[in-house]
Amino acid sequence: MNKLILPILGLFFFIACTNEKKTETTAPPKAQAQVEHLNINRTEGDCEEENFERKCAKISLTYPSIKEGNERLKKAVANWANDFMVGLLDQSMEPDEETSLESAIQSFIEMHRETTQEMPDMMGYYTVEVTDTVLFQNEKYLTLRLDGYSFTGGAHPNSFASIATFDLQKGKLLKTGNLVSDLEALYVLAEKKFKEERAADFEDGFEFTESWPFQIADNVGITEEGLFFCYVPYEVTPYAMGYTEFVIPYDDLKDILIK
Repeated sequence: MNKLILPILGLFFFIACTNEKKTETTAPPKAQAQVEHLNINRTEGDCEEENFERKCAKISLTYPSIKEGNERLKKAVANWANDFMVGLLDQSMEPDEETSLESAIQSFIEMHRETTQEMPDMMGYYTVEVTDTVLFQNEKYLTLRLDGYSFTGGAHPNSFASIATFDLQKGKLLKTGNLVSDLEALYVLAEKKFKEERAADFEDGFEFTESWPFQIADNVGITEEGLFFCYVPYEVTPYAMGYTEFVIPYDDLKDILIK
């Protein structure tokens, strides 16, 4: 009887060990970056209610930061977010690593203060808002999005966006040329997809011209389904047409996608 039990126990132990080993090898890879969302809120003036007739400078910034990840990635994400927000707060500045976000905030508030003092009868509601989104993350890539809104007087507010894909291992921001091997082929695919997305506008008479030439979007990023394109107002169309966003599926990119 004992001779029979021992082989059975040995077989059970072997199966258990085999299953345990299999579980370890098929476990999903751990993400190499942990994103946190930082907030800065500043106001000056009469900002209790949102009213364009009030003299108020309002800043609301939510932006990503790498809490856990390699130092190169932390720096790349920080520089990208800093450049976007500095450019939104003070368009006269040339954003770089030396331009601090705090100095841009102070510049925006000072601009509002000087304008309302020089032109007291002018509407003085100035605002800048930034929000962030994690569009995609796996063990190799991280794609982030920043959306910006600003109003400093004029006919209408302005909207901006920035989309960036980062190589997690290298800590590097990837340009569109790092994602595909043939930009001309991507241009053809993007133009076709754009016209499909805005079919009604082209039926109503809109065409790409010298005034509104088509181009590959400034904002292209890796997502789960394919390459995500975001065209902001004035990029290839008039302001009134707003944003144009679409995804080119990976099946359509298989001949040019850099893996």
